[in-house]
Amino acid sequence: MINLLPKQYKKDIKAGRTNLLLVRYNLLMIGALIFTLASMAILYFYLGNSKAGAELTIADNKTKVGEYAVVETKAAEFRSHLTTAKQILNQEVTYTKTVLQIAHLIPAGVVIDTLALDQKTFGTATVISAHCKTPEAATALKSSFQGSPLLSNVHFESITVNENDSTGYPYTVGLNITINKVAIQ
Repeated sequence: MINLLPKQYKKDIKAGRTNLLLVRYNLLMIGALIFTLASMAILYFYLGNSKAGAELTIADNKTKVGEYAVVETKAAEFRSHLTTAKQILNQEVTYTKTVLQIAHLIPAGVVIDTLALDQKTFGTATVISAHCKTPEAATALKSSFQGSPLLSNVHFESITVNENDSTGYPYTVGLNITINKVAIQ
């Protein structure tokens, strides 16, 4: 086919096609711009709603923190009371434990007459009075006390004999001892 159109018409047809192509590109660009703007608007509203929800959560958490501050204060106070109680219990002396440990040290043939225990007794010289059947039992008592980590500075204060004793323990022994507080804890 031979194109017999004049050159001016050919240029106009070519320009028309180019214009149509440019119009299509412009429409495509406008469509892309509208899509981008719509996406940005949707994203803006979504982020605004998320921000509002997060601010509500923050406000709720602040009120809860205010409620928990009271609990935290009570917990700190309880911890301080526990620390005080622990210090008191560390200084506590169980007298029954001390008496039982001393009782295990007493050999056969010896009966303790007096043993005074109080807070002042520990670490200071104390006198124990005991009745013995024989003098050997008195020396065995002293040896038993000297071999114990519970007692220190053990020595006889007095030994007396009561020949009219009807109990079977005629020897009265006074032992000077020091009870170590460290040994009973």
